[in-house]
Amino acid sequence: MKGEVDFPQQHETLTDGTVRLKLVSNYDNQLMYEIYETDGSEIIGYCDLRIGHSPYLYYYGNIGYRIKPDYQGHNYALKAVMLLLNVARDYHQQYLLLTVSPDNPASERTIEKSGAQYLKTVRVPLWHPLYHSERIKKIYRIDL
Repeated sequence: MKGEVDFPQQHETLTDGTVRLKLVSNYDNQLMYEIYETDGSEIIGYCDLRIGHSPYLYYYGNIGYRIKPDYQGHNYALKAVMLLLNVARDYHQQYLLLTVSPDNPASERTIEKSGAQYLKTVRVPLWHPLYHSERIKKIYRIDL
């Protein structure tokens, strides 16, 4: 189903006391957030939650995140992931897949700290849009 995902008001802004996520888009089963330090006004990164499961999401994963270089190393991505897990539960997701390229050990540590379990390493198929930029993905699963 294309279009906006229905979501409760409490998902517009999420916080854990260290980071704050502000919803900036919800389209086509994807909730996209800007990441801020709780008391800050500067965007320190972005994250998104992709609702559902499909062959495309198997390689993309249900959660994506990017932290600006000046803010990396403070577990901001992990904090954002943990907040998004609560949102996923509200959408009745029983599990999420998180993926990472083998050449990204920082992101892999974030995924492992989230409690996700490694499933396997796979080749991205030729038909998938990621194929042109990434050929190998490590797949992790976190049960909710």
